[in-house]
Amino acid sequence: MNLFFLEIIGFSLYSGILAYVWLALSKSRPINPNLSVIIFITILLHGYVAYLNIDGKNGHDFGLFNIFNMTTWLAMILVFWNLVKYKSYALLTVSLPIAALSLLEVAVFNGVSPIQLDGKFVDILHILLGICAMSFLLLAALQAILVLIMDHQLRRKSSALFTWLGPLQSLERYLIQLLSSGFLLLTISLALVIFLPSEAKQQQYLHKIILTILSWGVLGIILFGHYKRGWRGVFAAKWTLFAVFLLLLGYFGSKLAIEYIL
Repeated sequence: MNLFFLEIIGFSLYSGILAYVWLALSKSRPINPNLSVIIFITILLHGYVAYLNIDGKNGHDFGLFNIFNMTTWLAMILVFWNLVKYKSYALLTVSLPIAALSLLEVAVFNGVSPIQLDGKFVDILHILLGICAMSFLLLAALQAILVLIMDHQLRRKSSALFTWLGPLQSLERYLIQLLSSGFLLLTISLALVIFLPSEAKQQQYLHKIILTILSWGVLGIILFGHYKRGWRGVFAAKWTLFAVFLLLLGYFGSKLAIEYIL
């Protein structure tokens, strides 16, 4: 089956699921339990599309849009796990649009200025760990947005969103879990830079390294403050968004400059 056709199907499914979930939650309607099956099938399709785009005939294509697509796929796996275990549909409202956009982008911009890595194990492991870290931290950023929304509702003493966002303590706990997992993976990915071949190190732009280290440092401070001083809520959520912004700017900004500007 044509790859472009599969990408458009995935985009349409994600968009349809988003419309259904948003309508159901906004009107306090029960969600059909069979929705999880549709989401699971769509995630499988998403993963297959990511595989076909990255594992090409000429080696591994880690271009900008393929990386973003794989990142959102891994993020959707985590969203689905959270959905099955905790019956939390709130994260779908912020994760589905990004997943749908990633499929649309690879459909439109596929094959533009790819970066090939053929069999370089350390390079590939470094990149894959970085992608996994970004997936966790992207979800942490989305979770931080939900924490801010919930806090805003509590301050306004509004109950309009309580039924589908869940308790603030649960949102904060899941945020810290995502931050901890993402921070660990990012730490390992950064450590592997030491073992990268010299030619791979030369491809690492200085601003990418600086922004990634800054993001890593901010994340470390947030987690240290949480476990030692009890930092949470709006304070932790806002700094999470800042740290993830630095990471995404450093990584995707560098790839954008390398592949499309320079």
